[in-house]
Amino acid sequence: MLLTSRRSWIALFFALWVACGGPTPRVDTPAGTQQPVSEPRVLLVTLEGKLGTTELARCHRSLRKAEDLGCSWVVFRLQTAGSQGEDAKDIQSLLQAVQSAKTPTIALLQGRVVSGAAALALCCDKIFLMPGAQWGEIEKPEGEIGELLAQNPDAAAADRYEASRVALAGWLAKRDPKFGPDAVKLALAMADPRIQIVQATVRQGGVEREAVLDQSELPALLAGGAKVIGDRPLTRPLVLTAQEAEDFRLSNGTIRDLDSLAEVLAIERSTMVELAGNWAESMVGWLELLQPFLLVLGFVLLLVEVKTPGVGLPGLLGTVFLGLALFHSYLVGLAEITEILVFFLGLAAIAVEIFLLPGTVVFGGVGFLCLVLALVLSRQSFVVPSNAVEEGILLANLGNLTLLFVSVLVAGGLMWRFLPKVPWFNRVFLLPPEPAPSTAGGSGLGLADAGAMAMVGRVGTAATVLRPTGAMEIDGQRLDVVTEGEFIEAGTRIRVLYVQGPRVVVAADGPAPRAGERGSVGVVLLLCILGLGLIVVEVMLVSFGVVATLAGTALLAAVFVAFQHSIAFGVTMVLVEAIASPIVLVMSFKLLPKTRFGKALILEGPSQSVTASTEESLRGLVGKVGVTLSPLRPAGFARVDGRRIDVVTRGEMVDADCNVTVLEVHGNRVVVARR
Repeated sequence: MLLTSRRSWIALFFALWVACGGPTPRVDTPAGTQQPVSEPRVLLVTLEGKLGTTELARCHRSLRKAEDLGCSWVVFRLQTAGSQGEDAKDIQSLLQAVQSAKTPTIALLQGRVVSGAAALALCCDKIFLMPGAQWGEIEKPEGEIGELLAQNPDAAAADRYEASRVALAGWLAKRDPKFGPDAVKLALAMADPRIQIVQATVRQGGVEREAVLDQSELPALLAGGAKVIGDRPLTRPLVLTAQEAEDFRLSNGTIRDLDSLAEVLAIERSTMVELAGNWAESMVGWLELLQPFLLVLGFVLLLVEVKTPGVGLPGLLGTVFLGLALFHSYLVGLAEITEILVFFLGLAAIAVEIFLLPGTVVFGGVGFLCLVLALVLSRQSFVVPSNAVEEGILLANLGNLTLLFVSVLVAGGLMWRFLPKVPWFNRVFLLPPEPAPSTAGGSGLGLADAGAMAMVGRVGTAATVLRPTGAMEIDGQRLDVVTEGEFIEAGTRIRVLYVQGPRVVVAADGPAPRAGERGSVGVVLLLCILGLGLIVVEVMLVSFGVVATLAGTALLAAVFVAFQHSIAFGVTMVLVEAIASPIVLVMSFKLLPKTRFGKALILEGPSQSVTASTEESLRGLVGKVGVTLSPLRPAGFARVDGRRIDVVTRGEMVDADCNVTVLEVHGNRVVVARR
């Protein structure tokens, strides 16, 4: 049985290692030939239809593999991609992965690209469309079922549009290179069908210009004396053709095929490859459906393991099911290795609370917090929500987590109640101890009240280890006893201090014969200092979490040994480490840039001399009069003292060709007002 369990663990670890990384999978060319490319320059990711978990897993794996292979680009080939009903948290995870990827990304659009695929294209570094492509409609104008059933369907739909627009604005603000003002208006109109975009020619101050205007901007322009010529409203929700996207500078151009893309990127066509699919991407679809059941069943099987002797099949299957549930989150980019380690660290802390240090509460509380933290973070790509969409994802995750724990408690309660009565399971489950016979007016210990009180002051021997509960032998009788918090080894002489109802409180009578094994203050301090020192090393070195894991192990070992010494010492060490660890981490980040190693490791900011000289030259403009070159709303351009500079007002709107006075200069910010 033990050998089979070991083989199962080895096989599971090997399978997960191959799926998560392992040897580099064979890379096939898009044309279908079987000749692998030794040094690919571009990785292609073809996406069609709805962006489900399988497609998202392929995107995340391609981003990781492109970084491993040192590729120059990752190309998302969107062929009639995107559909309503896509999972918001999965799309958020993909957008974050694309923007944080070290390898630059390109979106190549063909056919009609909408919804999540359209948002993905906006977050890529470069965007190319093929002839006939259509791009837009991130949010559909039709209401969802929940909105239609609401008291005010229009307000519910408006909240969804607003949340989508704000979330997209946040992604566009992080994009590098950034879009121009007109392109941003068009992108936001894709996410909010309420926005009506108008393409028009604006004549103002004798100058004509092509402009992309929001319908709400037209009254202000007309009131300012501008004349709008040939205004053409665009579709709502906004969908752009390839030519329109290029004209509005929302795309980098229109290309015919992959050969043209290779010419634009100045690379050989043969170096553009696409990863072959693996079994992990094939299984992620049904893993998504089974993930809630895997979590509930995994926790229930671990509860069965607690109620059965030894290490057997329930514990192994429970761990495997929980690992598969988290493996799904890893494949779709919601969970990293850190969340998985925190999850199993929480399980280990709870196991310590149950089997090694019952009644201490500290390890149980820490373990439960680790489980909650890991389960929440493994279902979302952010830590703190920054917009309404992320707030909705967080609330949904907390609701699902609450439902998960309720399901586990209900299933565990039913199992505890009925399984011991089932013929086969009643031989597997650990049965509770039979109650000792009691007499009228007894103490609950099998003794009369008078006999229990007579035990006070008497000396016996610890029959078991008291941590802090256990059993003692006194005059040939075996009693359940408890200490006042300290741990006592078996065989130690103990004295009964007092009896409180059915509770017999004891303490060691003289030095314990094996007191040297109860923990050493010196070892605790050494482990604590070692853990804090490893935190400093983790800040200075790139260990991919190895040193951080060793630091956490040392700090936990210090707490464990401290609790072996006494409860008070253990709680003290928990408080000391909780305060010292963040202080050491913050101080490490502050002191590292000042060391010679840190100076060689960290890139320095630009020299302040250029900024200072620029600021001095701008300060000489204070009090001078200039002319606005563009409308200030409130920022724009003005010519002051023969120089064209960026200026900003204090909030008021100023038309072009108006005289303004420079009021003050803050850094590179020039504040003006109408003269």
